[in-house]
Amino acid sequence: MYTCVVWVVNCQMALSINYFTYIQHIFIWGGILLWYLFLLAYGAMDPTLSTTAYKVFVEACAPAPSYWLITLLVLLASLLPYFVYASIQMRFFPMFHQMIQWIRSDGQATDPEYVNIVRQRSIRHTTVGFTARFQASQRLEASKRLQV
Repeated sequence: MYTCVVWVVNCQMALSINYFTYIQHIFIWGGILLWYLFLLAYGAMDPTLSTTAYKVFVEACAPAPSYWLITLLVLLASLLPYFVYASIQMRFFPMFHQMIQWIRSDGQATDPEYVNIVRQRSIRHTTVGFTARFQASQRLEASKRLQV
C-alpha cells in the first residue's frame, strides 16, 4: 500500500511539472528509489526491530509478479482522474499560458485576431502586499479630496 502511495505521489508531481530540472528529477525519482532502499534496509534489520517486515520485500513482494502488476494498476487507476481532469481543463477551459502555447504551436503567433483574444483575456492588473495597500491609501486620499 505504501509503495503505491509513494509511486502515485511522485508520478503526480512529475505530471504536474511543465519543465524539468535535474534537481526535480533527483527528488522525484530519487524519492521512489529511497523508498525501495528503505524497504530493503528495514527488512534486513533484526526481527526484534522490524517485527513483521523482516525480509518481506525481498522474499515475498519483489519476486511476485502480482506485486508489481498491482502497483502498476493502482498507479494507473489513481492517475486516471488527473489525466481526465487535465484533458477536460486544457480542451474546454484552458489557462492563459496554455492558450499562448497553442497559438505558438499552431504557428498563429503573428495572427492579430488570436493574439488580441489572448491578450484581452490575460491582461489583468494585479497588486499584492505593499503596492495594494499603497494604491488603496491613494484612492482613499483622492476620494477625501473630492468630498471637500
